[in-house]
Amino acid sequence: MIFGNKNTFALFIEPIVYIESMQDYDCFCGFYIKGNKYSSESTQMLYTQKESVKVGALCNVIDSEKYFFMDVKECFKEMLSIRYLNFIAENEAEYMAKEWIYYDYNEFIYSANLESSLFGEDRYDLFCIGYKGEVRLISYKIANTYFSLKDLKQYEINECFIKKNELEKMVYEIEHTFLN
Repeated sequence: MIFGNKNTFALFIEPIVYIESMQDYDCFCGFYIKGNKYSSESTQMLYTQKESVKVGALCNVIDSEKYFFMDVKECFKEMLSIRYLNFIAENEAEYMAKEWIYYDYNEFIYSANLESSLFGEDRYDLFCIGYKGEVRLISYKIANTYFSLKDLKQYEINECFIKKNELEKMVYEIEHTFLN
């Protein structure tokens, strides 16, 4: 099932099998940006993916004129520094240090934080930034070297712009999807 327009932006859910004991479908999930498919390589339960859509930035768009108009590479770096407070570490040990934790901080403010982006070798996620009825979506591959901005190509950054009401329609359709 595809929600949206694959040539601009769409979310998708591909049911694989119904698991009777869980009373839910196991699915491949992901999104399209400009016709490019970004899919999890591990399956997710339909309910869990739907919940992650409902609580992430796709359903709770925050407006920011600053980030909406910023150059995509600079915006991506800013979004990473918000999402991963410890991002500018020099190495993996420093990245894993716990001194950077601020418990009142909302690092997910611009992150779609999709359940499908949490597992597997190839994982993709989205940043979502609103401004006056528009939404800027920046996709990226979650790299194994979070702490490095030396090679932005490894993140496979892509972006698109859609109307806020288009995104709201997609989220609504996903929330109300029932498979039989």
